[in-house]
This record gives sequence, C-alpha cells and structure tokens, in this order.
Amino acid sequence: MKITESNIEKIIKSEEECIGCKQCMKGCPMLDKYCNSPKTLLKDLKDTKEFQYSLPFSCMQCGYCNELCPKSVDLKGIFLELRRDTVKNYDGSLPKDLNTSGIDLHQNLSFSNIFTSDIQNLQSDTVFFPGCALLSYSPKIVENTYYYLRENIEGIGIYTKCCGKPTKYTGKEDKFNEYYSILEKEFRLKGVKKVITGCQNCFMTIRENSSDLEVTSLWEEIASAGIPDAKKVKYLNLDRKFTIHDPCPTRNEKNIHASARKIIDDLGLVTEEMTYNKEKTLCCGAGAMVSMAQKDIADRHIRRRAGEANTQDIISYCQECVYSMRKGGKSSYHILDLLFNEDIEDIKQKSQGLVNKWVNRYKSKKIGK
Repeated sequence: MKITESNIEKIIKSEEECIGCKQCMKGCPMLDKYCNSPKTLLKDLKDTKEFQYSLPFSCMQCGYCNELCPKSVDLKGIFLELRRDTVKNYDGSLPKDLNTSGIDLHQNLSFSNIFTSDIQNLQSDTVFFPGCALLSYSPKIVENTYYYLRENIEGIGIYTKCCGKPTKYTGKEDKFNEYYSILEKEFRLKGVKKVITGCQNCFMTIRENSSDLEVTSLWEEIASAGIPDAKKVKYLNLDRKFTIHDPCPTRNEKNIHASARKIIDDLGLVTEEMTYNKEKTLCCGAGAMVSMAQKDIADRHIRRRAGEANTQDIISYCQECVYSMRKGGKSSYHILDLLFNEDIEDIKQKSQGLVNKWVNRYKSKKIGK
C-alpha cells in the first residue's frame, strides 16, 4: 500500500523527533504486534514508502501514545492519515477483509429518516445530543434523561442523529464531511448555540467541527444541576465496590472526569480507580472500529482492560465502554442506569442483539415529539 507524499513528510518529521523511549508501548493495544520500537516502525515506513493496511486499522485512535510521548510525536494522527491513504489506494473503498461494510450500513441508517429525526421540541437555543450507543441501548433511559434536562434547562430540544465519527475513523473524510454537513445545516436552521452530548465521541466530534457552538457534556450539566433528590446516596448501602472506567476520547477533559466522579459520589457508590485513569486512561477496546477490522487485537485489549479492574463491578459514563467491559467478563454499568433506569431491580446491564438495538433506535426517534 503506497503512502502519499504529504504523509511521507509527516513520517520523516516524526521519525526524527522520536527518541525510541518506548513509553507509548506500555499501554498501547497494537504497537507490539508491528514493531519493537515506534522509531523503527517510522523508519521502515519512511524507507519503503509503503504500509500494510492492517497497521492503521489496528490503532484504536485512543491518543494514549500522544499523551505519553515526551516529544509529542503524533502516532495517532499518522495512523489516521494512513487509513485515508488506504481509502485512496482502493479508489474510495476499503479492502473487504477489514469488515467495514457494517460500519457503512450503520452510518447510512444513522442518518436516515427511518431511525432518526431532526431536532425535536426545541424552544430555546440548546439541544441534547445523546449519541448512537445510548439510543441503541435504552430509549427509556434517554427519554428520562431528556425530561430531567428539561426540568433544569427550559426549552431544550433533542437530536437523535449520529455525529458521523465512525465514518471519519474509516478514513472516508469526504463522506464524513457529507454526513456532518447534515448536522451543521440543522444546527443553523434551528438556531442552536449549545449542544449537550451524552457520548464522548460526539462531544469531541461536534466541538472539533462546529467551533461556533458551545459543546458541553451531559455529566457537567448533571453535576452542576445536581442529581434527582430521590437518587442522592441511594446506593450507599449497596454491598459492592465499583471501579471507574474513563472513556479515552475525553482523556484531557478534566472537568468531565471531575463531574462524573461527583455524580458517582452523590449516588453513594463506593469506588476505586484504575491505574490507567483520567488523562492516562486506556481504550476499552471498542475504539476506531478495530473490533471489526482487527478483532483479535480488540478482544485481547478488552480482556486486558477489564482485567485491570480489581473489582467485578465497573461503572463508566460511556456506553461503548460498558459493552466492552461486559465482553471482558465484568459486570458493567452506565451512570445513567443508576440515575434514570426505573424498570430494573438489578442495575446490571444485559446483552442485546443487533436487531433489538435498531428497534431501540426506531423508538428513540419519537422522543420529544
């Protein structure tokens, strides 16, 4: 697979800057499969001007390497560019053995009128953007969350489309821009100035692509307004301890870390931290569609990450992380399960099939109507 000249220049610069300290390899899910040192890997890419497409599609785009690098070498950015080079080498498509056709279908449906709606019930300039994973998991929890927000933010609307990041991760930049333009048009048409996201990927995607909007997380909003009175210290006497799992997209958002922990504390949960947490958190294994493109790498990392929790119970504020930790053999929970799930005695999430997730997406489009 040929590397474009612009990316060769980036690789040359990165190889010169890299000191081969290998700090980035300690928590990386994939580098050890391809090299003994990132400096060696960069040199090989520079010299051959070619790459295996499995390489960039093994990177979970979690940013751990960037966080640890003393020279700020952007391996995450290089691997994303090599994904884009793969698309160029395949004339806008991708090799079949990367198994990305399901992503294309997901994105097509996630912007269709069958499973989504335009902004609903907006009577202000603020909208709630739950994100695909929460909408697929539980329309009722999303609806209860939305009603809670309406009690605290008068006239807030709800928007049930996808942010388009899965397409961006496949390297199809033009298609991502096409999808994201749908959101931008709707934001402008409805006069939106502030977006509250329930998903960390949505938080980053909207903030990076709509600089004119104020983007904040659901966790900051809940921590500021306070959890419902009926849920304060409700779980204080629960006979279990939870390990907190921080999602990797917002690893540098300290206010989100603090807000999530305030909510957890207000619920009365007894918790402990992972060694790799907050700004040093590791991906749960679901990042950047690696679970489809390189399943063995994703599964190995899911088991590793779940095994790093000393407790059987894990709580997170990312639905994808919840899914991954359950796949890794843990009992996993979303903060919203404890806040707004009225129908369940055992707060532990249960597995759902693909069909049921799309049924939930269909039901979710009616929230706010």
